[in-house]
Amino acid sequence: MNDKFKFVVIVSMVTTVYLLMCGVNWRLRPNNSSRGPAPLSRHIFLHGSGDNTAPDKEGIRLASHLQEFTGSYLDIPADNGTATSAEFTEFHILHPGSVYRVGDILSVMICAKDMRNREKTQGGDFFRAKIYTEGTKSSAPGRVRDFGNGTYGVTFRLLWEGDVTVSVRMVHSSSAVRLLKRLREEFPTNRTKFRRRYVSGNGTSDGWCGSHRNDLQSPEGGGICDFSDRYASVEWYCERPLNVSCDQSVYHGFAGFLSLQELRVTKEERQYFKQGRDLRAINVDIKIRKGDTPTISVVGQQDGNLTEQLPKCMPGLPTPVPSGYYHNGQWVSRVCWGPRLSSALEWKKCLQNSVLDFLGDSTTRQWFYFMAKYMQMRVRKSPFFLSQTAGPLYAEEKMWNITSRYQAHGQPINTWAWINTSLLSNLVRIIDDINEPNHIVVVTIGFHFNSHPLVDYVTRVRTVRAAILRLLKRHPNSTVVIKPPNTAGSTILNVDDWPSFQMYLIIREMFLGLPVVFVDAWEMTDCQFAKDTTHPADDVIREEILYMLSYICQ
Repeated sequence: MNDKFKFVVIVSMVTTVYLLMCGVNWRLRPNNSSRGPAPLSRHIFLHGSGDNTAPDKEGIRLASHLQEFTGSYLDIPADNGTATSAEFTEFHILHPGSVYRVGDILSVMICAKDMRNREKTQGGDFFRAKIYTEGTKSSAPGRVRDFGNGTYGVTFRLLWEGDVTVSVRMVHSSSAVRLLKRLREEFPTNRTKFRRRYVSGNGTSDGWCGSHRNDLQSPEGGGICDFSDRYASVEWYCERPLNVSCDQSVYHGFAGFLSLQELRVTKEERQYFKQGRDLRAINVDIKIRKGDTPTISVVGQQDGNLTEQLPKCMPGLPTPVPSGYYHNGQWVSRVCWGPRLSSALEWKKCLQNSVLDFLGDSTTRQWFYFMAKYMQMRVRKSPFFLSQTAGPLYAEEKMWNITSRYQAHGQPINTWAWINTSLLSNLVRIIDDINEPNHIVVVTIGFHFNSHPLVDYVTRVRTVRAAILRLLKRHPNSTVVIKPPNTAGSTILNVDDWPSFQMYLIIREMFLGLPVVFVDAWEMTDCQFAKDTTHPADDVIREEILYMLSYICQ
C-alpha cells in the first residue's frame, strides 16, 4: 500500500469517526427547505451550563448514544413491503446450552425481517427487552444495541437463580420511527397547541403560543408578544390579537394536539401503528427462533454468595447497567446499599424536620401524593395555587415537622385549566429561590417535552442542571434527586416511548458524575410486571421512593 493511498484511508476513517461523534442533525424550524438541518453538536450538552464539571468526553459519549439509537431509518424507502414485520422478526439466545450462573452476561441477537420475510439490511427499529421469572416476581431490563444492518444485540445481567425467560418486544418498526422523526422535525412546537388569553375590560381574546417565534403567524394589525425568560433559557412567544396589548395577557392554556390530518400523516404511514382515534405503538412480542426456547436455567455463584458487594448509598455514585432489578416484587439496587424502610413510622423518623420539594410534572406529583397519603400528611393548596396540574400544593406532618411541596415546571405545561401567568414560574427560578439548608429536591423534566425538538429539551436540562449546581454550592447538605421519564406506552400525539427514551439518555448523561441521586425510573418501568402507563402503578411509585430514601435514611 503506497503512502498516498494510506493517507486517503486515514483521512476517511478520521472523518467517519468525527461525524459519528458529533451527534445527530435536527431541524430547528419548520417549512424552511432552503436551509439544511441545524446540527445538534456535542457542544450543546456542555457549554453555557455555568460550570466546568462536565468533561468533553461526556458530550461525545452522549452524541454517540443518540447516533446509535437513531440508526439509519432516514434512508428507509416508504414502501410497506420493506417495513419491518413483527410477525417474521425473531430473536435467538447466543450459546443457549451454556451453564449460566448468577452474575453472568446473557447475550441475545434480534434478526429483523420485512413484510415479505426477507432479512432487513437497515436498522432503526425500536425494541425493548427484559428477562423475568414470574413465580418470584423477578425481572431486569436489557440494553438493546442497533448494529444498523437489521440485526440487534441485547445483553442481560443474570441476577437471580431459577428459570429465567427472555422477552423481546418491538415497540416501533423503523418505518414508524421515521414518521415520528419527521413529525418532530416538521412540527417542532405547534404539534402541541398552547394559547394565551388576554383580558380587556369585560372581554377576552386568545392567541396561539409556542417556543419558536417563527412557528407563529402575526395577525393582521396584531403582532407577536415575547414572554420569554432569558435567565432560565425559556423562550415563549404568543400571538397578540387585535386591540389588546401584551401586558393584558393574563392566562396560559393547553388546547390539545394537532390531528392526524393536520399532521399530514398518510394512509400508508398509519399502517405502521395500531389505529384508533389516535395512533399507538404496535408493542408486539416477537417470537424466538423456531426450535429454540426463550428460557434458561441460572444457578448460584460458585462461592455461594449471591449478594453483590455494594458501597453505602451516597449521591454521585456510578450507575451500572442495569442499575437494579426486581426480586419478590421489590427493587434491588446494583448501585449501592441502603436501608429499606418498612413502615410509615420509619419514613417519618427518617424525614423528621425535613422539607421536600417535588418539581416537574405529574409523575413527581405522584410521588408527592403517595408520600402524603402513606405518612398521613394534610394536603393544602398554596395561596398562589394555579391548578391541580401545576400546583403549588403543600403537605404537612406537624408531629414530625415534615413539609413537602409540589410545583410544576413552567412552559410548556400541558394543563387544560387556565393558569394565571403572573404566578407561573419555571424550574430554574424555583430552584434558585431555595435558600434553606437540608432540602430534599426531586426534579423531573420529561413528558411535557415529548413532542418538542430535542434541542429544546437539551437547553432546558442544561439550565436546570446549572441551577442544581448553584443550589448544591449554596447548601451542600441538600439532596437533589433526578427522576428521568418512565415508560408510558401511549400515543404519538401525546406521549410516546421513542422520544421519551431519547430524553432518558440525555438526562442520564448530563447528570453523570454529579453529586445527585439518580432514580432510574426508565429501567424500573422498562421491566415492570404492570402495564406501561404515563402514571405508573403505586407498587412502582413505592419502589422509586424507597430507593430515594435509601440515600437519605442512613
